[in-house]
Amino acid sequence: MSQEKKELLYGATLSLIAESHHLGSIKVADIAAKANMGKSTVYEYFDSKEQLIAESLIFMFKKGIEAFEKIVSEDRSFKETFFILLDNLADCMDKNKRMLDYMTMNEYNFAIHQTVKSIMLEKFEEIRLTYFKAVEKLVDKSIKEGIVKVKPEKFDWYMAVVNSMTYMFIHKQNFPEFNHLTDEEVKEKAYSAFLTILNNNF
Repeated sequence: MSQEKKELLYGATLSLIAESHHLGSIKVADIAAKANMGKSTVYEYFDSKEQLIAESLIFMFKKGIEAFEKIVSEDRSFKETFFILLDNLADCMDKNKRMLDYMTMNEYNFAIHQTVKSIMLEKFEEIRLTYFKAVEKLVDKSIKEGIVKVKPEKFDWYMAVVNSMTYMFIHKQNFPEFNHLTDEEVKEKAYSAFLTILNNNF
């Protein structure tokens, strides 16, 4: 039951962030109300608002990586898998514009309260390594199918995935120069970029 309540509080916190609330403006009372709990209940599980916010963001990252791993492990072609991951990324960004700041897995993008940042950085390396392994499984799927001929060096395959996913990040920022492109067109461009980077480097 305690884990269930904690996850309700995580969800409420993330919902407030997604609604464009600046982290500094979110109050424990806001989170409790969103979760349909009393303010005192929050303090039964968390020492401070900062701890709750940090753990909520960590929870979001872990759930995102779990979803990534599940999609990659399913019996689909590499291209289908790649497109589903891009669809999920696009959907997440459409629903949670504020989350973009927290999805880059780069500690320098956490322009938030120092206490929140320090709590998150305690878990950051663990999250980064888990994400790195999940990305490698995606790359391995492309190699198994023969789409990528030779397994590249770690830096190359990691950057190929990051670079190709960036296509959707940029597309969802709604720059007027790129508004003529559809999600499907961007997905094809991202897929081509992935293949071009890895197959042209060797």
